Amino acid sequence: MHDAPAQPDVRADVLGFLSRYADSVDDIGSDEPLISSGMFDSMVAVQLIDMIQREYGIEVADEDLDIANFDTLDGIQRFVENKRGKRLP
Repeated sequence: MHDAPAQPDVRADVLGFLSRYADSVDDIGSDEPLISSGMFDSMVAVQLIDMIQREYGIEVADEDLDIANFDTLDGIQRFVENKRGKRLP
């Protein structure tokens, strides 16, 4: 019997990444706007997308570049789960 592969902790990974650019990320809520609020700028957004691609082995296509996919922890989690679900084993 094989154990299923561990699901990534997307929120923890993203918060760990964002902690390099903020004094504290402990109070960031799951639906709090990260980019549209000005908390993080577009350069951080680009680096975040790069990290997501490398960390989870997914491709972020042009049509994926929608603020809803990257503006909140919930949105990022949903995006990663959806993209990973579409990948072939």
